[in-house]
Amino acid sequence: MAERLIRAVHRAGAGSLRATLFYPADPAGLAAARLTGTVPPAAGDPLPIVVLAPGINVAPGSYRRLATRLAGAGLVVAVYSLIGDLGPVGDGITPGIDLGALAPGIAGTRPSAPVLGEVIDLVAADPLLGGATDPARLAFGGHSAGGTVALQNAEPAWFPGVRAAFAYAGHTMAASGLGHGDAAVMPIPAATPLLLLSGARDGVIAASRDRYRSGDGDGGHESRHEPVRRTFEDAIGAPCGDCWWIELADGVHFTPCDPVDETSGRSFLDPADPPRRAETGRLLGDLLLAFLLEHLAGGPARLGDLVDRPGVSAWARR
Repeated sequence: MAERLIRAVHRAGAGSLRATLFYPADPAGLAAARLTGTVPPAAGDPLPIVVLAPGINVAPGSYRRLATRLAGAGLVVAVYSLIGDLGPVGDGITPGIDLGALAPGIAGTRPSAPVLGEVIDLVAADPLLGGATDPARLAFGGHSAGGTVALQNAEPAWFPGVRAAFAYAGHTMAASGLGHGDAAVMPIPAATPLLLLSGARDGVIAASRDRYRSGDGDGGHESRHEPVRRTFEDAIGAPCGDCWWIELADGVHFTPCDPVDETSGRSFLDPADPPRRAETGRLLGDLLLAFLLEHLAGGPARLGDLVDRPGVSAWARR
């Protein structure tokens, strides 16, 4: 089978919202695009949408390889970013978290990233891609803080059409400053299937341990700082249909990023030159595609086969 032609367009929303939309394009439109660079989408049925939320200070271009991999399987992938307040460090790239929605007693009861609705509307109204997409087949995904956004907002009552969510290095363990207590995990609505992925060599999560405790203990978890796994075990309160946690043996915090921007963010906390980086990135793409195609396109259930690959160090399902 010939490889799909993947193209992207760049759009702006309200305020600092920016989004790049990756899509399978029609090769026959290349000749007509010689002056504009704009190639129409491939003909066919409307395509599912994946909204991909970034990590803190991770530019959308870092997700281009992953986004093109997903678009090559027949998905429209919207990678977005905002410039916003990051607290003491000033402004930076953010997935648009509403901290007020994460307070004790409120977390899990309303969206924590209303910007997701703006991104969905941006895709649906796009003059090039709006008619080629199906907002009723929608998934949220993200990396690091963006993964947290995906997990906390995959509720069809808030965002109709959302059918699944995934996160890499994203979790709902609450920073102590939010008032939840030491090593507490915030609830996930879990009204949709979820895929939580983590890396066994994640340097950022390892270095961030103190963010989730006050210094008076670790809520009984002093010897175990595994926020992604704890999110899977403790935060999912409602039936999700099909929820997975998968750990990649050689995964680092920035495994989803290629290239890794070493001028911004905290990539210096990951191991230098981690082994099998390319192979781990391909495995991550395989896992995501299996999950997304099953829940957005009626594809076969393949995750059960993929978790037996050598690059997977641990997994669980519920």
